[in-house]
Amino acid sequence: MKIEDLKVGRVYRAKRPRVVHTLGGSYINDRQILYISPFEETIQYDSPKVGFGSRYPVISVEKFLKWAAKDITDDLPPAEWEEYKRCKNGK
Repeated sequence: MKIEDLKVGRVYRAKRPRVVHTLGGSYINDRQILYISPFEETIQYDSPKVGFGSRYPVISVEKFLKWAAKDITDDLPPAEWEEYKRCKNGK
């Protein structure tokens, strides 16, 4: 994945997805890009891990590209995060 592949408003999945537990349920730690700086140095993103009332994190493009595996926007339900489903014991 390269900087040219990143788009504002799209959701990306980690190379090693993890579960995020919130009061509303458990979700995969996907990230939606909110802003890319004009010189493509930093990215601001939203995620289920970002708590209500918290500031959206800002990280370097390098760190985001190291973390991101693929764009999953088209696979998600509209305006929702993907819920984590347990696979243990067939549940």
